[in-house]
Amino acid sequence: MASELHQSVVVFAPLEGDGAALRGIIEDERERANLCTDADGFYKALDDSALAVIVTEEGLAKCSLQDLSAALNRQRVWSDVPILVLAAADRREIDSERFDRLAGVGNVILLTRPMSRLVLAMAIRSALRTRRLQFAVRDQLEELAGHADRLESTVAERTRMLEHEVSERRRAEHALAEARRLESLGQLTGGIAHDFNNMLQVVAGSETLLRLVLTSSPDTRVTRALDGIRRATSHGASLTQQLLAYARRQPLSSIALDIRAHLHATSEMILRTLSAEIELRQEVDPFVWSVLVDPAQLDAAVLNIVGNARDAMPNGGILTLHARNWRLPDVALPEGGYLHGEFVSLSVTDNGEGMTEETARQAFEPFFTTKAVGKGTGLGLSQVYGFAIQSGGLAFLRRESVGTTVGMLLPRSLEKVAAPDIQHGFNNDGLAGVRVLYVEDDANVAESTVAILRAIGAQVKWVISADDAITADFSEIEIVCSDVIMPGQMDGIELARWIAANHPHMPVVLTSGYMLSPERLRELDVHFVRKPFTIATIEEAFTKALHKSRSGR
Repeated sequence: MASELHQSVVVFAPLEGDGAALRGIIEDERERANLCTDADGFYKALDDSALAVIVTEEGLAKCSLQDLSAALNRQRVWSDVPILVLAAADRREIDSERFDRLAGVGNVILLTRPMSRLVLAMAIRSALRTRRLQFAVRDQLEELAGHADRLESTVAERTRMLEHEVSERRRAEHALAEARRLESLGQLTGGIAHDFNNMLQVVAGSETLLRLVLTSSPDTRVTRALDGIRRATSHGASLTQQLLAYARRQPLSSIALDIRAHLHATSEMILRTLSAEIELRQEVDPFVWSVLVDPAQLDAAVLNIVGNARDAMPNGGILTLHARNWRLPDVALPEGGYLHGEFVSLSVTDNGEGMTEETARQAFEPFFTTKAVGKGTGLGLSQVYGFAIQSGGLAFLRRESVGTTVGMLLPRSLEKVAAPDIQHGFNNDGLAGVRVLYVEDDANVAESTVAILRAIGAQVKWVISADDAITADFSEIEIVCSDVIMPGQMDGIELARWIAANHPHMPVVLTSGYMLSPERLRELDVHFVRKPFTIATIEEAFTKALHKSRSGR
């Protein structure tokens, strides 16, 4: 690997003035120039230390195409050094065929002179970016090669396991490709969920306002219609939450959790999801470690796995819940994949119908299901996958000789186990007269939310961006409610940071249906409400934020 101290832009420009000019441009880019004086020196400089190559037409005339091709062919598999060839556009003797042949042996960009200094500098920058991407590929390949070397040393010691080791390597490569494919699906589904949540917020807000307006209406048809809208909105919100869980774009309220005690507390909930023909067994290590997870999302994931196992045993069977400690990597758990460290596996094994290889491969994909229409959304296991990955672990699926095992590997927590959440009472004085600064770029969402806030007595000032919000008179504001993803210099999280620095006692409530980096919320003292929210959830968040601010806690 070439040291960065010895990396340089290789220049072959026989004319002295050209060389000096090129050196100046390269050094302006804060890179070192290596000026070659002859063709042999030029060939030798075409190694891994070359950041890019610049050769003038006069320099190219001194080169043998065969020798230049041989020098370029010495590059390693990851390397395709960018070559900028400077030729005069008005020279009749330009050998265009020669340039065509050169393009066949290297990564050649032909630039015609005269050109501005800026144009040449931009071409050099582009070449440098391309080369640094190649270096990144090189580093990844060398890292993989390091892993391969360690695997080969193990194979040398245990030659009888050669076939097993080779199959494991192929499995790891397949798992990496699968993870990338699922990551792409996650980005797509997360974006869809964001837009859908905004639409649901408008529907939910409008439904709430209609109930307020039609409170005295005796027409039961109106009530039934509004109830239908509320049920559909709630179902849509549930679907988008599962999509966001798969995409890992929702905030997690992770705490240190005693997994053994938690599973004991939730066993009755699990039993209620099973038919009488299914026997529940638990094999939980008595010394199982605590884990760092969001309890609500953990419960959802466990219920999704249990529900999937239940549906695989329509005529009854045995469902076994396992929990045990692992120090990874461990050959006994090949599903551990790329994880290193201490983890707790939480898995469910059924003795049902099992899965085909093709079904198992797609099981974690959103909306993939083998169930009949109306029997499932295909989002259960995708929520498990997203939750496990976002929690710092992974989800896995194993085809058994009879049935299937679906599980999660969750990171061990060394923190003190959190005490049960006890809700302390507080005085709810309502929101009548509370002055709210509301920040939302979507006009439809803003219209319905402002109407809801005003309906419960709040005085609302609406702005469309964080940039507008910071210009407001905060002496006239009691609480700020902001969307997270917005155009402008700051998003909602950056706005919350600005408020904490400039108005430290101002309570902030953030709302969003989609977050690119949910972990950014952890360092903020704010209340968060997921879209679509109801009048009750937003009023509760406002009341808690105001109470906390006024009590100084």
